[in-house]
Amino acid sequence: MKKKIAVISNGWSYEFFSHAVEGMKECAKQEDFDIFVFLCFANYSVQLDLMQGELNVYKLCNMKDYDGVIVFSNWLNSDATAIALCKSAKDQGVPVISVGMEIPGIPCVKVDGITGMRKLVTHLVEDHGVKDVVFVGGTPDHEESNERLAVTRKVLKEHGLSLTKRDVCYGRWSNRRTIDAVHGAIEKRGGLPDAFVCANDVMALAAATELGHMGYELPRDVIVTGFDHTVDGQIFYPALTTVKQNYQEVGYRCCEALFKILREGKCAAKQLIPTQLVIGESCGCHGTKEVQSLRKSYCRHFFQKTSDASFMEQAERNMRQRISEVSSYAELKTSLQSHFAENHAFEGENLHLILHADYYDNVMASEQELNQKKTRSKLEVVVSLKNGELQKIDRVTRSMLIPGYEKTEGEQHVYYFLPLHFQQYNYGYVVLADDPYIMRENLLYSYMEKLQQALKLLRTNLRLDSLNRNLSMLYDKDPMTGLFNRFGYENKAIPMYQDSVRKQTTMMVMFVDINFMKRINDQFGHIHGDAAIRTVADSIKANVKENWIAVRFGGDEFLVIAPDCGEEEAEDVKESIMEYLEHKNHDGTQPYQISTSCGYVITDPASGDPLQEYIREADRLMYEIKREVHAMDEAEQARLEAKRKLQEINSKSRLHESN
Repeated sequence: MKKKIAVISNGWSYEFFSHAVEGMKECAKQEDFDIFVFLCFANYSVQLDLMQGELNVYKLCNMKDYDGVIVFSNWLNSDATAIALCKSAKDQGVPVISVGMEIPGIPCVKVDGITGMRKLVTHLVEDHGVKDVVFVGGTPDHEESNERLAVTRKVLKEHGLSLTKRDVCYGRWSNRRTIDAVHGAIEKRGGLPDAFVCANDVMALAAATELGHMGYELPRDVIVTGFDHTVDGQIFYPALTTVKQNYQEVGYRCCEALFKILREGKCAAKQLIPTQLVIGESCGCHGTKEVQSLRKSYCRHFFQKTSDASFMEQAERNMRQRISEVSSYAELKTSLQSHFAENHAFEGENLHLILHADYYDNVMASEQELNQKKTRSKLEVVVSLKNGELQKIDRVTRSMLIPGYEKTEGEQHVYYFLPLHFQQYNYGYVVLADDPYIMRENLLYSYMEKLQQALKLLRTNLRLDSLNRNLSMLYDKDPMTGLFNRFGYENKAIPMYQDSVRKQTTMMVMFVDINFMKRINDQFGHIHGDAAIRTVADSIKANVKENWIAVRFGGDEFLVIAPDCGEEEAEDVKESIMEYLEHKNHDGTQPYQISTSCGYVITDPASGDPLQEYIREADRLMYEIKREVHAMDEAEQARLEAKRKLQEINSKSRLHESN
């Protein structure tokens, strides 16, 4: 056996899911299994592309790598995804349990919400005389929401009451949508109902808070109830009347069912875990001792929570600052490793940050282009902490998602995988382990949001830097030769000279000019003339050092600025340029000869002369050489012309003698 269970769930339900994890751990510990949880924050209220980016984390789960899979189908906020995951596991022969949603052919462990919901609605009608109800559902297609709606309608009918379409609205499991739904219900009815019966505590708290803002008092003016028995619902005043679900039992039964399949090949097709009514203050009853104790505990620890939140925000700001200051992917890795080696109190002793390197190496490509690449780069480990110590591991694979993971006999761990994405495009994931502070205190969503925003901003900044460098290159570089132009000279060469004066070091200033450029243009055309210019530029680029500045100073004039270059090296460069051109003259690629005249000077930092003065001197020396070259050429041309005329006279003389 692989001794691993994969669990697929949603982070929005973490308060209940943490109870389920405790149940799974209790059962899995008996068999010495680790638990791998694939978690995201898919939400009905966000854009579809953002939701898809969250749901994509489930693609990391290669079913074959696990002994069994547990899918919390009722929490994924995507029924289609839940069904597809369960069927994929089944098709691959991997035992799978669905939690909440009944899927044909898949064993199901389900909370029996009917019993608790029936008791809640009966309590409202019989003990508080409620006759007029508005039901606030999650979404119209959610199985559990519809089940709670059906129970509410049935109990009301049994008491001679009704629930019409006008009495049903949907908060889509969120605060904002619930507030809109409450206002809409009141407007349609022209006033308050006796009670708002909500499909979960989150929507009940949103409704209760908004009704308070509208001037109504709970439960004097209206009753509000929930479903889930959350900590927030108990601390709230008035404490919610709600239904408690035993998710620790759910988690235990899921693992137990998986192990039964592994041992015997089958398990019960369906298991129902009972729920119970919890009487709170929001219906008009007195609060329980448990609620009072919880409120006191919350108050006692309020300062510590506030202090911890402040320290965590400081650590997050430090992390975001480090990310914003880097200028490359390699620097990102170094910076984040340094940060997390010192700061991981809130993330825990075991933390792994995995990225696709090409997301930052190729910043000019769009997310869509990178996502469509058939061959994506391997996943790279940016940060890997194990027991608080940095690991030197560079890569992971799809079958080994946790760097350096090994199942340790007798030890049990729970690993959480969370997606990194921009819209629907994923570029990595984060792994946390066991019960870190940010999960225990329900801060995971805000933490992941800030991390993703910082990483996205980094890519944007790297892209802008690349664009600026390209623009600077276009601005400073001569497009024909690739050498610096006059703008580049001012931006690069002048500051370099000023730096040499400040440091009291010498520089070489060389002026290079192409000989007989007009002759090449006149005889062979300007296309060949441009080719000659590029050839000379290539000869210069081939013989200058990386920290030297080479400039196309004019049409066929070039300038080389070389720090820490003396007479001997200057002569070597000059000779090398000429040798390069001589080689090109004999390789048969051009119908003309190319040569240059080069003049150079070595600067004196103590002279106080501007760079332009040295350029003029180098130009003068170059011109003296050029004048000698042209004089020699004129003498050679005169000699050739005299020889031609002599040959012509001799030819005429021979012709006369023959006649």
